Amino acid sequence: MIKNNKMRLGLIFFLVISMAILITGRLFYLQIVRNKELSERALYQRLKLEIIAPERGRILDRNGKELAISLPTPAVFADPSLIKDPQKAAKDLAPILEIDEKQLVKLLETPGNFVWLTRKLPSEKKEELRKLKLKGIRIISLPRRFYPEGVLAASTIGIAGIDNQGLEGIEVTYESYLAGEAGLATVEKDPIGREIPVGFTEKTFPENGVDIYLTLDAVIQHTAEREITKAVKDCKAKAGLIIAMEPTSGDILALAQYPQFDPNNFTSSTIEVRKNKAITESFEPGSTFKVFIAASAIEENIIKPDTIVDDPPFYKVGDRLIRCSSIWGHGEETFLEAMERSCNPVFAKLAAEDMDKEVLYKYIKGFGFGEKTGLDFIGEANGILAAKDKINQVGWANIGFGQGIAVTPLQLVTAMSAIANDGFLPQPTLVKSYKANGQLIEKQVQSKRQVISSATAQTIRMMLRSVVVNGSGKRAEISGFPVGGKTGTSQVAEKGGYASDRFVVSFLGFAPLDDPQIVALVVIYEPATTENLGGVLAAPVFKEFISQTLQYLGIRTRVVSGGKVCVPDLAGKTREDAIKELTKIGLRGIIKGEGSKVASQEPRSGSFVEDNATVTLFCALQDLLETPRFIGLSLSQAEALAKLRGIKLKIKGNGIVANQKPEPGSMLQVDEIVELTCIAH
Repeated sequence: MIKNNKMRLGLIFFLVISMAILITGRLFYLQIVRNKELSERALYQRLKLEIIAPERGRILDRNGKELAISLPTPAVFADPSLIKDPQKAAKDLAPILEIDEKQLVKLLETPGNFVWLTRKLPSEKKEELRKLKLKGIRIISLPRRFYPEGVLAASTIGIAGIDNQGLEGIEVTYESYLAGEAGLATVEKDPIGREIPVGFTEKTFPENGVDIYLTLDAVIQHTAEREITKAVKDCKAKAGLIIAMEPTSGDILALAQYPQFDPNNFTSSTIEVRKNKAITESFEPGSTFKVFIAASAIEENIIKPDTIVDDPPFYKVGDRLIRCSSIWGHGEETFLEAMERSCNPVFAKLAAEDMDKEVLYKYIKGFGFGEKTGLDFIGEANGILAAKDKINQVGWANIGFGQGIAVTPLQLVTAMSAIANDGFLPQPTLVKSYKANGQLIEKQVQSKRQVISSATAQTIRMMLRSVVVNGSGKRAEISGFPVGGKTGTSQVAEKGGYASDRFVVSFLGFAPLDDPQIVALVVIYEPATTENLGGVLAAPVFKEFISQTLQYLGIRTRVVSGGKVCVPDLAGKTREDAIKELTKIGLRGIIKGEGSKVASQEPRSGSFVEDNATVTLFCALQDLLETPRFIGLSLSQAEALAKLRGIKLKIKGNGIVANQKPEPGSMLQVDEIVELTCIAH
């Protein structure tokens, strides 16, 4: 018995000693041999990596007005592994988070230790959620995009998504500038997610995004949006837009469209509404395109404003009849009058017959049509211009008056800026500068290219002034501000032809005439009115927008002396200089005669005339001309002959011309005065 007990005690002792040795060995192995490895694993389990979101850069207008900013917004996430009763937690959370209870249960039962519940918790709900003291539910602050001006320039600025990333517009185009670089925090936490006060912490701070200054002016943008909204509603139109550019720099000052959307609540809008139609969509320009056909022809010396052309009731090309707006046509008229009246047959013939197709195509491409302008905006359209060898005679005739070619509104405004900018095509841009680390950096813009000469651009500006004063653009006229422009009306293209009851009307112009500060295009899509004409619907919108903008920019009016303009003395000046001097003060010049210099003018210098009045300039054929015989003519006959020859007269007496100096047949200088002595009969 005693022996058995001793054996049992020995066995127990052996087992205890063995266990002690095993435990000691295991402890030695874990704490000594694998100490470093296991310590690192334990620390790794306690360390949590957290991304520190950078502050997204602001978007501002050219004057520093904030258009897009980032605000700290409460966000809620859950650690499902710590939630014991998902059903009860979901019931408590649903009314605060405004999320369906069943959806919350699914989220709270998600495997793992992290799931977003909402990233946009209203601030007033934050304290209410905290009072629940739910284990595994945490509130953090995340930056969220906010647009303080609401709908203003929304289609240009674009939108940012739930993760504060750019999705559309400038927001996505300049994502690499605006987004910044995220930081990283490594924090030691306990099993329930609380930070250990004396634990390990390491942070890499984020690099905030760059502020971007747009070329847009918020005041001009607001004016444009107000006017186009009113126009679309008044016309019961499908849509409308205004785009305005500074012609010398290519800066886009306003880009407005209607319908609009609120980027703070963009999920309630459609992609169609959010599209920037001026940049991403094209249309057939109609008669506004005649400006560039005319510029090409004048640059090539094929035609001049005073060239006599024929405007028949219709122009036949192939199997197509291109009709004039007048059922009878206008017959013989000057090319200037054809522009004023927007005569389709004249421009169709010019493009289809009179111009070399290689040359015309070169100018169309030179003005920037058929290709992207290179604007800093994702999604810019090319427009539609067929390959040169794919355009037949009918196609060229159509292009002559703005059909069979599609352009973006941006392309039209840029091309007109070349007319306003002495023939130099600007590079359009929406971003003026960047601001990073407190330093403002001006954006580098590509150099301009010259499409036409300064003289041709000046001639086209004079013609477009005449369109406003005497032609289809009269409703764009602004008192005190001489403007130039061209109306446009085009049918909407559809499969197999053109819609008979759907139109796009437009007005493309610039102001002031002598020193253009702004070029603007008004487009109204599919108005539901009886008069679907650009001169009737779009021109008045241009007038309202431009008049308010010029006043805002501080541009002074050109009218003097009680609403009258003083006619300058232009005798001896070249044709070009005389026209330029007249356009500077808001007058229209018409040249008669083939001479290089002005011999006389009507009205005479020093006269006061209405703003926009016409001054006729008589140019002698050569610098020296033969003095005609005035002797024996009545005074009225002598004056008529002098005007015809471009000769200035100094008259003494009245009645029949009895004597003259210089004598008949002598050579007369272009600016020399002929003295006539008259006697009564």
